[in-house]
Amino acid sequence: MKPHPVETARRAARGPEEDRLPGVAVLLAAALFACLYASSSPAQSTGSAPSDLATAAESAAATLSKSAKDSLLVRDLLGAEVTAPGGDVSGTVQDLVVVPGGRIVAAIVEPKAKGADPVPVPFAAVKVKKSASRLQVELPEPLSSLKSDKSVAALAKAIPGFK
Repeated sequence: MKPHPVETARRAARGPEEDRLPGVAVLLAAALFACLYASSSPAQSTGSAPSDLATAAESAAATLSKSAKDSLLVRDLLGAEVTAPGGDVSGTVQDLVVVPGGRIVAAIVEPKAKGADPVPVPFAAVKVKKSASRLQVELPEPLSSLKSDKSVAALAKAIPGFK
């Protein structure tokens, strides 16, 4: 379809820059809409994350059902007794370091000795045991050895806000 002669005359009078403005405005509006839509939708992690609350709840319930005997609450870990390999009490769990996704990467151990600084311990290296009505955390080696370990020192530096 040919443009109307009046429209052709208007375009000639405006120049090529003004003729492109409606197209640019449409692109800017589309980009703005995309940004607003992305920021208003719920954040999802990468991988096979559930897409809605019902799916997430069903997945969590199924996971807990499969491992009910091994499940525990984080509050039960806080304050748990920490022992050395020989069974001697070294301290208590003061805090836990958790990364997005909920994985515990370190336990901050408050030593039994008065005035001693807390020590971060890689959570993958400890054994968590249920005894009677409470939890116990067993270290892979004595706390004094962990304090002087270079990898534990590097872990301490990697923990935000850890002194």
